[in-house]
This record gives sequence, C-alpha cells and structure tokens, in this order.
Amino acid sequence: MTGMGSLLFGYNTAVVNGALGFMAKPSQLNLSPFAQGVVSSGLTLGAAFGAVFGSPLSDKIGRKKLLIWLGTLFTVFALGCGFAPNTGFLIACRFILGLAVGAASAVVPVYLAEIAPASERGKMVSMNQFLIVFGQFLVFVVNAILGSLFGSNAGIWRVMVSLATIPGIVLWFGMYAMPESPRWYATKGKFGEVLQKIRTKAQAEAEAKEIEKKAKIDLAAAEEQASFKDFKKDWIIQIVITGGMLGIIQQFVGINSIMYYGTQVLQSSGFGANAALIANVANGIFSCLGAIIGMYTVDKLGRKPLELLGLIFCGISLIAVGLIKTFAANASWTPVTIMILILIYIVIDQGTIGPVTWLINSEIFPSRYRGLGTGITIFTLWFANFIVGLLFPVLLASIGLANVFYLFAAFCLFGAWFVSVRVPETKGVELEEIETYFRVKYDHSFKGESKIK
Repeated sequence: MTGMGSLLFGYNTAVVNGALGFMAKPSQLNLSPFAQGVVSSGLTLGAAFGAVFGSPLSDKIGRKKLLIWLGTLFTVFALGCGFAPNTGFLIACRFILGLAVGAASAVVPVYLAEIAPASERGKMVSMNQFLIVFGQFLVFVVNAILGSLFGSNAGIWRVMVSLATIPGIVLWFGMYAMPESPRWYATKGKFGEVLQKIRTKAQAEAEAKEIEKKAKIDLAAAEEQASFKDFKKDWIIQIVITGGMLGIIQQFVGINSIMYYGTQVLQSSGFGANAALIANVANGIFSCLGAIIGMYTVDKLGRKPLELLGLIFCGISLIAVGLIKTFAANASWTPVTIMILILIYIVIDQGTIGPVTWLINSEIFPSRYRGLGTGITIFTLWFANFIVGLLFPVLLASIGLANVFYLFAAFCLFGAWFVSVRVPETKGVELEEIETYFRVKYDHSFKGESKIK
C-alpha cells in the first residue's frame, strides 16, 4: 500500500506526456511552449516544497499518518485538475498535487528504509523507483489508448488526469492496514514494538538493541525534533551537500525531459503525432525494465559502482543521439535509431541513477535528522526537476534536440566525477553505521572508527 504513493508520484508527474498536446489545442487551454512548461513544472515546484515540509511533519505525526493524509490530497486535487475551467486553476491544482508528490517522494523511501532489514533495504527502497516508473508506464498506456480511441475529442485530457484518483483512494484507505516505522517509534522513546510484527524474534531483538542504543543518544542530545539550526554542524552540512548534489545530477542528466515530454521528443526525432503517442508507451516499458534490473542489482553490485556505470553509459547514449541528430537528421533510419538509443538510455538510467539516488538519500541521515535532512535534499532534487520541466520545451524550440542532449551528457560526466570523490558505499550497512562514517570524515571532534571505507 505504501507504494501507491510512489505510483501516484509517477502517474501525476508523467500524465502531461500525451495529455499536454490536447491541453494546448485552441479549443482547450491554447498553451504556448512556455505555458506548457509551467503546466508541467508547476507540479514539480510544489513537490520541492512538499518534500521540505512533508518530512518534518512525518517526524512529528508519523510516516503512516502523513501518507493517509497524502492519499486524500491525491484524490481531491486529481479531480480538481480534471474539472479545471482554465489554465490558472489547473496550475494551482497541479501545484497542490505537487505538494503531495514531494512529501510522498521524501517519506516513502524513508519509511521503506526504516522498516527493511539491512540485507533487504536496497531491494525494498528500489521498489519505490519501480513503482514510480510503473506509474509513468501506466499513464503512458492510458494516454495512448484514450488518445487513439477518443483523440477527436480534445477534452479527453480531462479523463487522463482524473484517473489518478483511483490509486489515491487506494493509498488513502490502504495505509490504515500498514504498521508505523519502528525507527520513528524509537525517536519517541519506544523500542521494538513494531519490529516484532515485521521481523523474526531474533532479528527484532538484535535490531531493537541497536536502534535503542542510537535513539537514546539522540534523545539525550535534544528533547525536541531537529530544526534548521542543527544543520550548522559541518558533518551534517556535508551530508546535505552529498544528497542534494545527487538529486541535481539525477535531474540534470535529463531523464524527466523524456518522461514528461517523450511524445514531443519523438516528434522532434521524426515520428508523426499519433505514432509518437503510441511509441511513447515503449518509454514506460523500458523504464519498468530498468527499475526491475536496479531492484535486483543494487544490493549485489553496490550503490556507488551502479551509479558510476549508469552515469558513464547514459552520457554515451545521449552523445550518440546528439551526433545522429546533428549529422544524419534527414536519414530514413534516424527516427527509429534515436528511439532505440533513448530506450537504452532509459533502461540504464532507471536501473542505476534513479534508484541509487533515492536509496542513498534515504540512508545517509541519522535518525534525528532524517526527516528534515531528507526533505532538504529532496527539495533540491525537485527544484532541479522544476528547472528541467520548465525550460525543456523552450530549449527544444530554441537550440534543438541535439544541443539539449549534449548538455545532459555534460552533466553525466560531471556526475561521474562527483560520485567517485564524494559518495560512500552503503550496501549492507546498518543506518547507524552510515552516520559514523560521516562523523569520522567530517566531524574532527568525534572519536570513533568507521567500518565503511
């Protein structure tokens, strides 16, 4: 049930991919390229703020209760988008939906990381990535079917955006059956109560002792929840920089330009409008394939090697698309070749950069700082997403597909350098030990030794 938050994340962010062409028609909202960018990116701007304010709220009231509230928001404002009388109302509803998306994007990975055993944490948190891209795939299929069958009715976009109410209702009521996070209980001075329900007896006892020891240290340090003033500590700042830069890199390598504007990208590559809408479904299929690969490799290959490989090969794919578009734009084989390269890029990104970014951000903050810290880093990710979503239609119209992809490739190379010098390997490591790594590296007053090299 928790995964419905991630599925809604995917559905609501990608629904414009296919619906936007109908919205833009003169008989509907008559959107300019810039207005299309605002409609698309209004949700991601809301998501940036939702991530910041949602995470501290989850620290206060609990992960479970917040996800129930988010299910309500998803349901109500998806309907609001469907019945929007004008562009302004639509943007406002998508901004509020974005608040829910951002909060879910910060809370769901943390919730999954906190309830999972260390040996299974990578797979469980990576399932979050799979459900995001499954939500995107689902909306691509829905849009292709509705667009093909009812494309003569330009108002069909209202049905496309309204269908997000269904998983919203599932999240709303389904979370009542889920347990609260044991580590959230630990920050309240309660130990092991939920672990007994989701672990074997031996696992629960061992993990409860580790959580209790660490939580008592946190509780002794401060009675209240962490606040922004606590983030003046050098070692916490370094964690924020690491997580925030991973989010920026994930967005600036361009994956969401494909997931939000895939139909337009395929048309720029040489496909017709209907062919692009149908072919865009392949983007969703290959996204799911990549996410599945990532889910089963991240705990075997490790976070850092997977991220590095992803950045390098995504960069190569993007450069290849740019070169073909530059030197063979009018060749008969160009559209299909570009589509194949884009699908390769999607599989690599969704199987490496995507899941690793969310996973590491859910792991690197200590318990007391996890809600607010994750909120700050996910705010950075979403704001970068907002910039890409806002500017991509404008850049595509002004400098062309090839130059945009060269720009994304440059960020792949920068990202590979950053990961190689800044990111620790967290595979199979207890969350409490990850804190020790950062304190040993960046807190010179801390006396201890890290097991992470």
